[in-house]
Amino acid sequence: MADKPVSMEVAMHFGQLLAREARLLNQFQYDEWVNLLHPDIHYSVPSRRSHTMRANRDSDVRRISLDHYDDDLRILKMKIKRLQHPGPSSVDPRPREVRVVSNIEVFNGDRVDDYLVYSVIVLYRNRLLDEDGSIAGSRADVWRGSLDDGFKLYRRTVEITQNTMLLANMNGFL
Repeated sequence: MADKPVSMEVAMHFGQLLAREARLLNQFQYDEWVNLLHPDIHYSVPSRRSHTMRANRDSDVRRISLDHYDDDLRILKMKIKRLQHPGPSSVDPRPREVRVVSNIEVFNGDRVDDYLVYSVIVLYRNRLLDEDGSIAGSRADVWRGSLDDGFKLYRRTVEITQNTMLLANMNGFL
């Protein structure tokens, strides 16, 4: 599919929207974040295996084994509830988190109300005295809606860059 560029107004809007989304997650404002999600959301963070190029000349190098996330709205809301009301766990006390979103590209989708939004995200997390970690990934989103009515996140796939998870856990969203 050829890239179908969007207007500068739409591109700037998505830059602001992704920055707002990151701020909401950084501040643990999950109820506000869930309002950005489409009822039919599919949120995926697939696990990736690394293969030598020589060994896989004729196969798909990006095989998926077990996903870190493969969630719909019901599962995302359950995870949010757990993060908002933790028992003794890795989220109490809350970690300090910051997300940086960059390399944002926006294109028209196949449907008149679909927008393909590509970005790169880095999540840095610190907890207690010495629990530091970060994770980086490439995101491929489909946002559905319009400038007049607003946009809802319909699909998100995050491909994590690291071969080894550098965070103590995946309690959070990319």
